[in-house]
Amino acid sequence: MHHRLSLRRGPSPVLYIIALLTALPSLALTQLAQAQQAPPHPSPQGLDALVTEEVTLEALLGELLRDNQELKAASTRVLAANARPERADSLPDPSLALVYRNVGLPEFTLGDEMMTQLGVRFTQALPGKGKRSQRRALAESDIEVAEAHVESIRRRLIREVATTFYELDYVYESIDIVHETRALLLDLEETAETRYAVGEGLQQDVLKGQVEISVLLNRLVQLDQKRASLEAIINRKLGRRPSMPLGRPVHGTLDLDDLPIEALMPEATRSSAALAARDRRIQQQQAAVEVVRTDRRPDILLSGGYMNRGGLPGIWEVNVGFTLPVRKEGRQDLEIEEGEQELSARRIDHIDAVQAIELLVHDSYLRADRAVRLTRLYSDAIIPQAVLSLESAIAGYGVGNIDFPALLDNVVTLLTYRLELEREETNYATAIVRIEEHLGRSLGVTPTGAWQ
Repeated sequence: MHHRLSLRRGPSPVLYIIALLTALPSLALTQLAQAQQAPPHPSPQGLDALVTEEVTLEALLGELLRDNQELKAASTRVLAANARPERADSLPDPSLALVYRNVGLPEFTLGDEMMTQLGVRFTQALPGKGKRSQRRALAESDIEVAEAHVESIRRRLIREVATTFYELDYVYESIDIVHETRALLLDLEETAETRYAVGEGLQQDVLKGQVEISVLLNRLVQLDQKRASLEAIINRKLGRRPSMPLGRPVHGTLDLDDLPIEALMPEATRSSAALAARDRRIQQQQAAVEVVRTDRRPDILLSGGYMNRGGLPGIWEVNVGFTLPVRKEGRQDLEIEEGEQELSARRIDHIDAVQAIELLVHDSYLRADRAVRLTRLYSDAIIPQAVLSLESAIAGYGVGNIDFPALLDNVVTLLTYRLELEREETNYATAIVRIEEHLGRSLGVTPTGAWQ
């Protein structure tokens, strides 16, 4: 695909249409020039009071990586995992026993009988060859798994905040479009009232206009609720209270200049943090199987002691023993088989995950490509044609060649196409972010350093 697309446009076509209304003397309206400044009638509470502060995706991502609690918890688990290798490589705790041997009952015969003894015995187990190193390797693999999990979480959070950011941008743009359309409908309603007052129009035209205005107010209420919900989602990711003010999303021009899908798919599988985490879990399971294998080797038991015999000469002893893995077929062999089966399952899961990511990247590419083509179609053809159609309808209504319901249909049609254009722009941004998550780099939608 080779496109050069700018996803930000010029002034709203509705403002030009409002200006057209003021230029039609047959409409006999003196207040239409004020329509683009403020609606003649107030909106429901909160709909005209949108925040004026602005927020960038770069600022939100900086706060996300600093304050997100899920990411902090995962990073803390890495610190916990770092303490495991040293512990896994250490010797088992020794044991110290107090021993008393007596000949006969009930008298104590220490010093009278040569077999009566009082002493201490020290015992230390030495793990068999390779056991400590394999356990250390398993503990070190736990660190790698924890670190890979942190990176996977970090990228997922970036993707979630970025997609929500662009969804919120869509809502704000939609609110603006609906407000502009409402201003236009208010002007047309006033026109219909004027024509009805002089006997040139119908009362149902006025009522129809009021219904359409009420429908837009309903849409504004829904958009305002969605805006608050999306802001709460972002605030939650940033560790804020859900109701904290966020600001209006702002971003630069989104350009798409040659997206080589043939190169992106293998790059995504090489760079995906999710696949890296799965690969680390495979290595972890390999280390776990090796630990079970080495457990079949006997451990060495060293012990030594000293026995006091009262007035008789003392006795000391040194012992060397071995553990006997006599139940290896009933325990160790089954553990090895279980571990190898789990290892095979993780390898199969990894292959499935590779295929899933290839499908995701391919599907996201298709979504982005579709969004590009539809955006160009809407901005270059459909919306300009809808604007011309509405201008013609307004002119026809001014001289009585078109009825009011047909004029309203043109207004609603233009509103629908403008909202569809915003929707496709958002679809493009969210599709690219899904690809960026697995590439670990920006393709122009997120800030360049966001994935580093």
